[in-house]
Amino acid sequence: MSFQVKIPQNTTLSIKTDLAGKIVSVNEDLLRFSEFELNELLGQSFQKIQHPETPESIYINIQKTLKSNEPWNGFLKNQTKSGNYFWANTTITPYYDTEGNTLGYMYVIRSASERQITEGERFYLNPETIEAGFSLNPQKILYKFKIKTKLLFVFGLMAILMLVLGINLILIKNQEYEGAFNRLKGAEYNLSLAKLMRLTAKHRGFMARVLSGDLTAKEGAVAIEKELEVAFKVFLDLNETEGNRFQVYELSIEIFKNWNHLRDINANLTTKESYKEHVSLIKKMLNVNNEVGESSGLFLDPDKDTYFMIDVSLTKLPYLAEKLGQLRGTGLAYLVKGVNADPSEKNLIQEIMGSVLGHFESIAVSMSSITKFNPDSKTIVDAYKHAEGDFPSLRELIQSRIIKEKIPTVKPLEYYNATTNLVDQIFNVNELISKQLSEKFTERANLAKNSARAILVLTSVTLVLLVILQYLIIQSIMSVIRNSTNIISQIVRGSGELKENLDYGINDEIGGLLKWMGVFILNITEIVFVLRQVSGELSDKSKGAASLVRNYSVTTQDQAASTEETSAATEELAASVENVFVSISAQADHLKEIEKVTLDFKMAMSEVPNAMMAMTNLTEEFYKKANDGMLTTKDTADSIYVVNKKAELIDEVVIIINEISERTNLLALNASIEAARAGELGRGFAVVAQEIGKLAEQTALNTRNIQSLTTDTKDAIKTSVGLMKNTEESFLDLLNNISKIQETAKLVRIAQDKQTSDTNRIVESVHRINENSLQILSAASQERIAVEEISKSIETIATGTQVIADNSLVLLETAKDIEVTGEHLQTVVETYKY
Repeated sequence: MSFQVKIPQNTTLSIKTDLAGKIVSVNEDLLRFSEFELNELLGQSFQKIQHPETPESIYINIQKTLKSNEPWNGFLKNQTKSGNYFWANTTITPYYDTEGNTLGYMYVIRSASERQITEGERFYLNPETIEAGFSLNPQKILYKFKIKTKLLFVFGLMAILMLVLGINLILIKNQEYEGAFNRLKGAEYNLSLAKLMRLTAKHRGFMARVLSGDLTAKEGAVAIEKELEVAFKVFLDLNETEGNRFQVYELSIEIFKNWNHLRDINANLTTKESYKEHVSLIKKMLNVNNEVGESSGLFLDPDKDTYFMIDVSLTKLPYLAEKLGQLRGTGLAYLVKGVNADPSEKNLIQEIMGSVLGHFESIAVSMSSITKFNPDSKTIVDAYKHAEGDFPSLRELIQSRIIKEKIPTVKPLEYYNATTNLVDQIFNVNELISKQLSEKFTERANLAKNSARAILVLTSVTLVLLVILQYLIIQSIMSVIRNSTNIISQIVRGSGELKENLDYGINDEIGGLLKWMGVFILNITEIVFVLRQVSGELSDKSKGAASLVRNYSVTTQDQAASTEETSAATEELAASVENVFVSISAQADHLKEIEKVTLDFKMAMSEVPNAMMAMTNLTEEFYKKANDGMLTTKDTADSIYVVNKKAELIDEVVIIINEISERTNLLALNASIEAARAGELGRGFAVVAQEIGKLAEQTALNTRNIQSLTTDTKDAIKTSVGLMKNTEESFLDLLNNISKIQETAKLVRIAQDKQTSDTNRIVESVHRINENSLQILSAASQERIAVEEISKSIETIATGTQVIADNSLVLLETAKDIEVTGEHLQTVVETYKY
């Protein structure tokens, strides 16, 4: 059964792989935490420590990200050798050689938070659903897209809104154009109807005279019929194009048929019958007039300059003209009858007079509105006032010479001319109004059409400008981001220099970020400069120490070989005591060589403490410089912390300024109120109060800008503190490694001291052997005892030599480690150029 274990806080596990994903190195923390041996991981895939439940989609995502030469960051479930598992916040980044070529990938593993562990477990249980799931969180949705895509979306949305607005305005103007065009055609249609009604009314009057026995009117009736024929032709042509639009096509055709029928039978009708037929025809024309007014939208026209004209033209003047026509026909019939006329007909005439008077009064009110909203309506108003001025004369004529007289004294022709003149004036006014309406609707339609065209052009130009602006803004933002990213990536790869400038002279948020990144790079430059000096010295010294230890190791190996030869010689000496005198001379020479070798070895050993002392001084110097670098980093972090505190003080000052601004604004408002109460005397004070209020508003606006900039500054400071902590951790690791080197140097020093002691013993032993050889020459009887002593000494020499050889190998491995560490540090530092 597996259990979850957690990576200790402030612990970083690291793995390096080649481009194929094979592990090439790991740090001690990972070996200790994962329980694997180094040889169990080297050459293996990184997936060896991955948990079997890791979804394939994660590996695909990692490969896709790394192939694009971008760092990958996420949460991975790993396993230890014993089968336990642990969640890790993992960052995978490429690492490069000095030429900027990718050598492999660095896996940096840190502990994960509880929230990250919960999200990771949920994802591992159902990766497909979560990967394909839709999130309603706007931030998560926006984080999926690049900045360019977001900007394109915003500008595209603005363009669509602008296009929709333009199309909507064009449609509105098109509706206005269609409405004005319909009203224009309706006004033209009603103008044609007005002419027909005027001519029909005149024809009614002439036929009333003709049928009453006035043959002089026949010529006029024929002339009117010809005018009617021409007017009907125009009317029918207009009906063919616009009749169906206004749903009066059939009614208009019926009017024309009724007129033809009336013209054919008119001569055979009585005066009254002719009068009724004409009235019926004019009523149908009025009905068509109303239908056209409704279907063309004339009655719904909202503009005041045309509303009252339409009302007068469609609903008042035609009915007034018709009433005057009825007055003319009724009066003529009464006058023609003479003494045979029925007195009750006077009442009908008076009734029609009253209706005409009511129409004049109603139209007078509308004419005042027309005058108010139409400064160019003088011709219409003057024509109507002229007709209105002639009506009292006609009324006086009717009252004094028809109503009050038992036998009317007015002649039919005089009466006809008076009434006809008034009818013609009313129809003339109606035609003038219809013409002006046509002109207004024509102007309105043209204005709507031109406005639609202008809106189309303006929308097109705005869209083009918006596209250009979008391109320029996106290019300005993306060029800065791309250049900055390229510079930083080149610095990381080693192909760029730390002295690259990230200040592009821009004053927006990106410019502020780049300025602080430039400051950070300057700080890193200083650290890299110090590390380069230290690493160079360490590398050179470590190489010298490695060479010295390598020579020392060779010497000890030679000494061991010599000791073995000496041991063999002593065995031969012990085996052949009888031949001691024969070989004593050769033995003496051999002992001299041994003494010389031991002296050389002693001299070599005397150089070792100096080398070790130089290496110790070097490591202490390096330790001091690394410690100074760490202290510098801490001082920098402390400075940033002080800056953060001062930024918080700025927030407090901003709050105080906001309070002062609000109080100033309230004071300005109270001053404005008091100035208003003071009336004329407070006008100057009111101006001052208004300026104070504006100053307070501007102060509040600037304060909010300062607060926003302070917030951005604190966020940047937090990021800098995190980076400085990472640098401090790196220095701590470096100090730990230097401490290990110092401990190894101590072990080497102890071994060297022991070796020196053994060497002294060897020299002393060789010296004793030499003395013994002299004693052998003088005292052969003690040869057996000397041989035994020599054998014991040789054993001691062999043991000491073997210890020295073993210690030299340890010292050689330590020197190699120091050399590798120095070279690695030198490689890392040389990645950054300045």
